[in-house]
Amino acid sequence: MSPKITLIFTLTLFLFQTTYSQWQPHGIGLLPDTQRVASIDILNEDVVWGVSFYDRTPAPVPSDLVPHVFRTTNSGYTWEVQPIMEAQGRICQDIFVVDDSTAWITTNGLTSDSLRGLFKTIDGGKTWEEKFDNPAGGGIIHFFDENEGIAIHENFIAFTFDGGENWDDVSPQNSLPFQALESVFYTAANNAIAIQGDSLWFGTTHGRVFRSTNRGGNWEAISTPFEMENVIQSIAFQNAQEGMIISYAKFDQDAISFMDSTRIALTYDGGETWELADTLMNFKLSCITDIPESDFKFLGVTNGLSTITSDSAQTWEHFSYRPYNAVDFFNSELGWVGNSQVSEDYPAIMYKWEGVVSSNKNVKRENLDVQIFPNPFTHSFQFEMSQSDFDKYQKENITISFYDVLGKNILEQKITTSKSEINFPNTANGIYFYFLKTPTEFLASGRLMKKK
Repeated sequence: MSPKITLIFTLTLFLFQTTYSQWQPHGIGLLPDTQRVASIDILNEDVVWGVSFYDRTPAPVPSDLVPHVFRTTNSGYTWEVQPIMEAQGRICQDIFVVDDSTAWITTNGLTSDSLRGLFKTIDGGKTWEEKFDNPAGGGIIHFFDENEGIAIHENFIAFTFDGGENWDDVSPQNSLPFQALESVFYTAANNAIAIQGDSLWFGTTHGRVFRSTNRGGNWEAISTPFEMENVIQSIAFQNAQEGMIISYAKFDQDAISFMDSTRIALTYDGGETWELADTLMNFKLSCITDIPESDFKFLGVTNGLSTITSDSAQTWEHFSYRPYNAVDFFNSELGWVGNSQVSEDYPAIMYKWEGVVSSNKNVKRENLDVQIFPNPFTHSFQFEMSQSDFDKYQKENITISFYDVLGKNILEQKITTSKSEINFPNTANGIYFYFLKTPTEFLASGRLMKKK
């Protein structure tokens, strides 16, 4: 067996000290390209963990692929990223955080009869121990308190009553009431299940919602206005009564096809009954979450934008056009969302929201016409924005800031005309990122390359 190699990356993160709210990139360049954030868990205002694997991983998972875990313990100022060598040949579906050093993950080799199980770390993700080798460990994990937890995958379910030291596989005698070919579809595991107190809900590939009101001890399958072939991608509950489900895919004979629009249904009685929302979105909304104690009840993300609603899904306000997956809010002023596919254009692992989600100022569109050329550049380049945009924001003091891939601030300059030449410092060749902003609003961002 080859020796285990653990790589730890630490990033000093840049944060904009402004009064506006907007998703801000974190953990730039710390994950390989094409990594997809599969699930996140926010423990408190400082501690956030997440897991990722390669987007479009085939089934079964190739034996050389390794999932990753990442975490911050200081609200995103620095990050650690670790390959999970113990789970090589599997993907990580879900993560549950116990404290800043301890977490659980579910793993799945995407095979029919093996490579599914629960792993635990007690050293911040450096090493992992498989604690439960069982199909129930291939999907979702949650702990209700320090002792009692549940693991769910397909029609398999397991419980622990001693903090995970021992797990009881209660399948099939207490298995979930799935129909033939019915299962759970994971866009992001933390957005595939909703939990309020002792109650749990998740959607299925047959357009139904499963509900338990006693920590998973008993389950009932509830019909929704979605057709049987509609796949429920995500579910969220604002409280024990108000919930939302979304669907933009259909399931037919063991295959999933995607639609060009998203259907939404709502409940106001804890999932007992559901009603179809009048709104039919003309894009694919992949994940939703509730925003605690906020006027905006639900926030949704997809591989291209964020959107929020403050009413019964009748109106939505779109903002922040970037690739997103796996979203969660700790409170009304702090949220995190993962990157749906890490790339050169979007190299951040995570994006952080700070500020009250409650006004139009917070949901500004990133639609400014900004141009930087030539790109690549050598020593200087031209910056241009439309005259109308410049006239609109110039009184607020527009600035443009440049950062390297490690988050170091390279240059910050005031924009005093709509067209100007910017002389770049004598730095190394490579990729740099720019952020255009005023003291109260984020305006635009992009990427450029220095090439001598």
